[in-house]
Amino acid sequence: MKQTKYLLLMLAAALFAACSSDDDDSGKKAAITFDDYSSVIGMSYSSMIRQYPNPSMQFGDFYMYENPTEKVENMTIAVNSDNQTVYLVVENLKEGAYKEEDIVAYFTNKFKSYGVEKIEEWDEDGNVIGESKVYGFGNTEKKENATLLISVQGNTVTYTNPQNYPDEPEGGALDEMTPIEAVNALIMGDLEEIESDYPDTFSDMGGMYVCFMEDNPYLMGVAFTLDGGIVNSVILLYNEDLSDEDIINYYTEAGYTCQKTGYDEEEEADIYTFTNGMFAITYSGGRGVAVYIGEL
Repeated sequence: MKQTKYLLLMLAAALFAACSSDDDDSGKKAAITFDDYSSVIGMSYSSMIRQYPNPSMQFGDFYMYENPTEKVENMTIAVNSDNQTVYLVVENLKEGAYKEEDIVAYFTNKFKSYGVEKIEEWDEDGNVIGESKVYGFGNTEKKENATLLISVQGNTVTYTNPQNYPDEPEGGALDEMTPIEAVNALIMGDLEEIESDYPDTFSDMGGMYVCFMEDNPYLMGVAFTLDGGIVNSVILLYNEDLSDEDIINYYTEAGYTCQKTGYDEEEEADIYTFTNGMFAITYSGGRGVAVYIGEL
């Protein structure tokens, strides 16, 4: 999955994967030279942005860096806006940069090992096609006391401070909301009215207001941006169980016109535009951006 696709929303689910000690075969080995971002956890925003001054992309309080080093394909840093400190770093290594056993040995030599968990991998039809391992490490004997957790899964290394994870707003008010209803409710809306209608629902992430949902059959997340206090775009993160065909059918059955308008080479996904004379939604790879094009 490309880093730019989900900024958000996919990272948090992987952070707290429990790593039970069922067959930790990591063993002590000679350390490798490794791009270790564990020291970034707890860093102040001002220090972080001085050390990493030119993000390739920013999404709220998430800062994405493409090819920050020779062996790292991309890296994301997340800042807790409440205290302006880093609580999350996700490091995606280039294919073949290291052997998994060498990465595991490196962290085993530096941190407390919390074991390894086997994760089944599934295809789109629900068939098990293999398994991967998630190795867990931290800075305390007991995992529950850790202020630094590290997970290694394939080419991805995740660093987090679970005790500095920002409070997420409750998304219950949006759990039954469809994508069309979300756009109708938010687009061209006044921020104060939205916060009154949906109290404690959206979190301000650097000027982008975001909400994540767990039980919505259509959406995993909704966000919006403002222009002069008025919503000028609504970002929709569709449920990962929905295919492009499902989403296209959803809009066409609701009377929208659907056109294929391009191809995103980075995401390796087709780009579609859904319109109904009032709104235009640019959709690609599970993410849509809606803007107002007509008259209310």
